[in-house]
Order: sequence, then structure tokens, then C-alpha cells
Amino acid sequence: MKAVLIIVTVFFSLLANGQNATESILKGNKLYQQSQFDLAEAEYRKALEYEPNNEKAKYNLANALQKQSKYDDAIKLLDDLAGNSRDHSIKAAAYYNQGVAYTKVKDLDASIESYKKALRLNPGDKEARENLEKALLQKKNQRSQQKKSQSSMSQKEAQQKLDMLNQKE
Repeated sequence: MKAVLIIVTVFFSLLANGQNATESILKGNKLYQQSQFDLAEAEYRKALEYEPNNEKAKYNLANALQKQSKYDDAIKLLDDLAGNSRDHSIKAAAYYNQGVAYTKVKDLDASIESYKKALRLNPGDKEARENLEKALLQKKNQRSQQKKSQSSMSQKEAQQKLDMLNQKE
């Protein structure tokens, strides 16, 4: 009899926790839709207190963090989600959002790698492909600017040396 009572108590406490996590996610979603990202973040965190491995709560929390420009926190959360999820669609979405966050913090190499991982899991993702192309183009432009600044510096140095030689004469 005691064993049955214990099992029933554990079952109902787990059921209550599941409902609380779901309720917190739903509240967070409403707040997110109302652009109240800080309050949505709090609700998603509350859901994770009930269910620490809830992938929907982690994913939504990462999105709320990005909307608040908390990119480093979002990147860490998305990295955890992508690394631990067994669901390919969740992994792909996590990598895609991680690519967006890396772009925001101007880490193009990491952004490019994240988009590539997203595309390996979901080759038909047009947005990931477009963002990868944009990031690659930005990287190419960045390299061109670096080369121009290096060559202009060497031209300045050459001019200074020429001027010094002319002064010695």
C-alpha cells in the first residue's frame, strides 16, 4: 500500500512539474509575441527550473536572449542545445540561430561554421544558405579591406623612406 501511495505521489508531482513547465513556456511565448523579451526570458528560465532538459524552453530562451542583444549567453545555450539534442530539426535550428548570433558579435568564422552545420542537418534551408553566402561575402570583403590597408601602409612606408633618402642627399 505504501509503495502504491509513493508511486502515485511521484507520478502526480512529475505531472504537476510538466504542466508548470508547459505553462511557463506558453506564458513566455505570449510575452515574446508582445516583444516583452525580458519577461519571456524569466518564464523560459522558470520552465527550465521545472524541466532542465526541456528543449523548447532552451530554444525559446535563446531567442529571447538574442532579442535582448545577449548574444554570448544565447550562443552558449544554443551550443548546448545543438550538442545534446537528438532531434535533427532542433539541432539545425539551433545551429542556424547560433550563426545569426555569431554574425551579430562579428565572429564571421564561427558564424560560417554554424551555418554549415545547420545546412548539413537541413540542406533545404534557404535562409541558412543565404546567410552563409552573406557571411562568406562579408569575410571576403573583410580580407580585401585588410589587404588594401596592408598595401597602403607599405606604400606610406615606402614614401617615408624615399623622403628620408631625399633629405640625406
